[in-house]
Amino acid sequence: MHFPVFLSFGALLTPILCLPTATPPFPLESRQNATASSTAVQRAGGVLNPEAAAEANQRDNTATRAFSSTTIKSNDGRCLFIDPQAGDFRQNLIPVQLQDCDGSEGEKWDIITKGEHIDQEGAMLAVSTVTQGCLNFDPRRKAGDQVILFSCGGRADGGGKVTDSQEFAFKDGKTSLQLSPLSNAETCLVADGATLGSTGCSGGAAQSFTIG
Repeated sequence: MHFPVFLSFGALLTPILCLPTATPPFPLESRQNATASSTAVQRAGGVLNPEAAAEANQRDNTATRAFSSTTIKSNDGRCLFIDPQAGDFRQNLIPVQLQDCDGSEGEKWDIITKGEHIDQEGAMLAVSTVTQGCLNFDPRRKAGDQVILFSCGGRADGGGKVTDSQEFAFKDGKTSLQLSPLSNAETCLVADGATLGSTGCSGGAAQSFTIG
C-alpha cells in the first residue's frame, strides 16, 4: 500500500507519494560472499560442491606411499598435471594433461602401493596430492578424454573399493615405468602433445615416464 505524505510550502499542502523500497531476498553482503565462495567447474554441475568433492575423494591415511607429493614426467621432461576446476562438481572427470613443469600443486602425485583402493601386488595408484582423485583409464570415453582423475575405487560418490582401471603395473624402487592399467594390460598411456592418451604398448619413448 502507498501512503501519501503532505509537505507544506507556504499555504499549499503538496502530497508526495512514497513508494515502498524493495527488500532483497537476503542481505547484499551474504549475496557477495556466496558469489565469492563459489568455484566454477567445467563439467557437470557447473559449480564445485566442496562437501560432495570431499566425500568423493577422501585421503587414504592407511595407505603405503612409495612417493609423496612427487612429479610424473614424460620422456621429454614435461609433467603430468591436473586443473582442479576442469572436472565436475565432485572434482571427478578431470583430464590428465602434460605441461612444462612449474612446481604447481596440480603436478603433485602420491604413488600408493598398499591401501584401501589397491588389492594387487606389483601395482600402484597415482593419486593427485591436491584432489586425492586417482589416475583412471576409461576406454569407453572418446579418444583424448580417456585418461582422467576419478574417485579412487571407481564410484563417483567415493563409495567404491577397488577398480583395476586405476591400478598400474609398478615395481618397488623403480622410478622409470610405462603406465599400463591392469584393466587393459596391452594398453599403455602415451604423451600425445598436451594430452595424455593411450595406445598399444610398444616400448616407445612417448610411453616412458619417470617418477620424481
